Amino acid sequence: MRILHTADWHLGKLFYGDYLTDDQAYVLTEQLLPMIRDEGIDAVVLAGDVYDRSLPPADAVALFDEIATKITAEAGVPFFVISGNHDSAARLSFGSRMLEKQGFYIAGELDKLIGPVVLHDAYGPVAFVLLPFIEPAAARLYFGDDTIRSHEDALARFIDSRRAGTAMRTVCVAHVFAAGGESSDSERPLSIGGSDAVSPALFSDYTYTALGHLHGPQQVGGPNVRYAGSLLKYSFGEWRQKKGAVIVDIDEKGGTATSFLPFSPCHDVRVVEGLFEDIMAGEDLHTDDYILFRLTDTAPILDGMSKLRQKYPRAAALEMPNRQSGGTGERDFDLRRTTERQLFESFAAAMMPDRPLTEAEQACMDDLWTDMLQREGDGLL
Repeated sequence: MRILHTADWHLGKLFYGDYLTDDQAYVLTEQLLPMIRDEGIDAVVLAGDVYDRSLPPADAVALFDEIATKITAEAGVPFFVISGNHDSAARLSFGSRMLEKQGFYIAGELDKLIGPVVLHDAYGPVAFVLLPFIEPAAARLYFGDDTIRSHEDALARFIDSRRAGTAMRTVCVAHVFAAGGESSDSERPLSIGGSDAVSPALFSDYTYTALGHLHGPQQVGGPNVRYAGSLLKYSFGEWRQKKGAVIVDIDEKGGTATSFLPFSPCHDVRVVEGLFEDIMAGEDLHTDDYILFRLTDTAPILDGMSKLRQKYPRAAALEMPNRQSGGTGERDFDLRRTTERQLFESFAAAMMPDRPLTEAEQACMDDLWTDMLQREGDGLL
């Protein structure tokens, strides 16, 4: 059986003021759908975080509806989807029982979960076990077990309750943070103040485990437990990552072989480092990408972002590490313990490094700040 493993679409993602829905639609319609057709895929699994937030924009919902319809109703390929920590399990599960008849299997709400779904190939049955993201508190309530305290406790109990036949080839689909996995700065933590990591050993009984949550494609704990990674790069911390889908081949004895097929986005996410003048004068064939500029200049650049956007319309962020604290890249003050006057003086020093504020300029700033505070206290701001 040949399976396509994808995850973390985050449809409706807002990236530095731009919704990425069109970029997501391009990859899904122009690359993922042809991949399903050309690679002879027997089943598609989407391991959570379908949407970027629990109440997604209407065009993101419409895009998911379009892609799911093309996979199931038009291509006739079974489609397995679980909810992730960004999704609303209840909203994602709407109509799930009816959609099962079309080969579209959604696992979200715990009280609506179905047992392992069994498909057949030339060698016999393959069971798909769907384990949506679950908080420990929800697992305690669902199982009536107060001993469940962590994500690992919840997952272990979940797995134990949904075992397939021991002689059957099995595919597990889950949305977790597996210990040993490499995280990115765009992934929302699964818990606050507690341990959210789970042991990859929990998946040892499955033929293949398709994971979601971590945005970088990687294997954890062994070759049969893998993250497919996210659909696109969703932060500049991911700019060196490759994005794509994992193709999984399962033979008659339960042996697996995997391959990674990369996506080519219409707008890449990059970090460009160098002097401002060199960047503006240099040749770049991809000026329409989303770019973080890390300027090595030591002198201030007046209206630098506006000038960069004349050449790079999707310029997203600008950093000047050599302009901060002698080139260390870190501020030499604590914002929480800094007065408004100190902040302004720091800004003025960055803009005018050759001279300090005069007494008249300081007095003017004090008068303006006092007036603003007075107006705010009077309810005028």
